[in-house]
Amino acid sequence: MQPKSHTLFHFTKSLSFLKDILQNGFWPRYCLEDASWYGNSGTKYYVAYPMVCFCDIPLSRVDQHVNFYGNFGIGVTRSWAESNGLSPVLYLRDGSQQHIALDNLMNQNANNKLYEHASTDINVLLAHIKPTSGTMKFGENLIEKEFYQENEWRYSVCKGP
Repeated sequence: MQPKSHTLFHFTKSLSFLKDILQNGFWPRYCLEDASWYGNSGTKYYVAYPMVCFCDIPLSRVDQHVNFYGNFGIGVTRSWAESNGLSPVLYLRDGSQQHIALDNLMNQNANNKLYEHASTDINVLLAHIKPTSGTMKFGENLIEKEFYQENEWRYSVCKGP
């Protein structure tokens, strides 16, 4: 069994959303995410990026994903995904060298403005970075989730200069 699928899947809980995708294509929607782990400030805050999420989980382990995100899905080839601007999510472990470097970059930019479009570039990156695990708002509840297991790919309309 391969650890990743050659097909990327997008799941939804609504048959009407699936029909809309088939008729009109994928449309990014704002997805609220816990961003508190970025700055280690201890303050809980959320960000929302316009995105469409996919996963390349093999069908042999898709049950848990489908039960959480919805029973209606559509698959696209990896070549379609790449030619349409999708990219795999970068997962960072809280407190890792990469996480610290990202935090330093964000703080340095907030204090000194690294260059003219640095804030935009940082947002483009942040729209494609998740912690390996963390909390996720699901309805009115916060749940613990191991994001790394999701093999997520994203299309986001966050654009650089």
